[in-house]
Amino acid sequence: MPDDTPNPNPLVLGTPAQFSALRSALEAAGYTEPAICERLHLQKISQFRFATEHRPPPRPMAQNPHPLDLLIRLFLESQPLDRDTARALPLDLLSTLGLIAPHGGNLLSGTVMLHPLCDFYIVSDRPIPIEGTHLRPPDDFVYPAMIPNTQLFLDLIPPAPCDAFLDLCAGTGIAALVAARDGAAHAYSYDITERSTVFAEFNRRLNSITNFTAAQGDLYEPAAELTFDRIVAHPPYVPVYRPNLIFDSGGQDGEQITRRIVEGLPRHLRPGGRFYALTMGSDRDHPFEHRLRDWLGPAESDFDVAFVKRITRTPREWAAESVIGKKGAVTDIPEWRAFFENLHVQALVYGLVMIQRRSESRPVFTVRRQIGPRTGPAEHAWLFAWATASASHPATWILDLRPRAVPGIRLRVDHAFENSEWIPGAYLLETDYPFNSELPAQAWTAHLFTRANGSRTAAELLNQLKADGALHPETPPEAFAEMLATLISGGFLQV
Repeated sequence: MPDDTPNPNPLVLGTPAQFSALRSALEAAGYTEPAICERLHLQKISQFRFATEHRPPPRPMAQNPHPLDLLIRLFLESQPLDRDTARALPLDLLSTLGLIAPHGGNLLSGTVMLHPLCDFYIVSDRPIPIEGTHLRPPDDFVYPAMIPNTQLFLDLIPPAPCDAFLDLCAGTGIAALVAARDGAAHAYSYDITERSTVFAEFNRRLNSITNFTAAQGDLYEPAAELTFDRIVAHPPYVPVYRPNLIFDSGGQDGEQITRRIVEGLPRHLRPGGRFYALTMGSDRDHPFEHRLRDWLGPAESDFDVAFVKRITRTPREWAAESVIGKKGAVTDIPEWRAFFENLHVQALVYGLVMIQRRSESRPVFTVRRQIGPRTGPAEHAWLFAWATASASHPATWILDLRPRAVPGIRLRVDHAFENSEWIPGAYLLETDYPFNSELPAQAWTAHLFTRANGSRTAAELLNQLKADGALHPETPPEAFAEMLATLISGGFLQV
């Protein structure tokens, strides 16, 4: 019978020489993302399907397998090897660092997952116990960094030089490692569990990163009085009716950890600094982005807030999907629905939170956008840049810019049949780039797009529209500028 013994932390923080030797051995074996993907017929490593207790038989091995196949077998597929088959690997070194362990006579198993990602080697927990043992996954399980959700998180954090970078709820420390390599003078990796902190420090040493500090503590606790230019988090955000593991839950409403992180920004985010989080929140009596602003407290007037939504679920959908997915009790569904109803939750929304602390005196902004099929980091950066520029200037500054219509926008017109004629009524602008946007419009807007080709300033367009009879001759420039700002922000015009 399985017992309740947790899987111990196997890692040994060895010497620089040992880590250098291991890195060299992995490189010599060709243990890289492209090579693994080619071997396993994957387009990207995040498509790898993790082993389960009901896994299919392992891939056949050659009589004298290549070291790449041996490493895949041990550290990705979580399958044992007999010592004779594995002799091409540096077994003594792997054993010394706690990465393999003997069991069942002549067999060796990887004690962890070890995989390449972003040109690093990253160690995390195995998805299943070592064959023949009854160890259960630890409550502080360190998730592999190669899962699709973490890959998305890394893709959405724009690289930027900064003095101090902080990754909260850091797990393996992968975001801080990338930042330390790509422009941060120093990167910090904080996690509440000792296990994650040891894994992050192991990964730092394995990759020979010196401008990196892994520390254990509850969110900002290890920071004390430190402040940062960039703070990122991929926190536990899943609403869980009955939490099981440390990493799997943001509380029953999913927001407890995200809220505490945002509440700490006034103390720890420097002027001009930015915060990014891939998380889930809820629209209640107020939209999620406005509730984020409320969490900033008295200092909220120093911060810009943007939320780019990716997925929406109703409370009923979430309760049913979660109970079914986790094989929970069906009786939890009505209780969980009642819990959401008491909080006035209208929708659960998942996406990228971006919060910026202003560096000069100006109005701040709060915006939401819906992801489009081509939305990525460049579009997120554009949204922040445009919204910041708009907040930093009077509305009339747009009159000196030269707008042009964005290719691919759509205009829908509803007609009413009156007096034997179709009379145009409601106008609706649509686009899916840079974000999915819809905007009610007026008849003059359609005429504007035929004139806005980048050759005229907005002031000149205003005069042209008046001359064409599309706009009233007394239309104030300020009102026209404000409408253009809305069209640009929505992605219908470019400047």
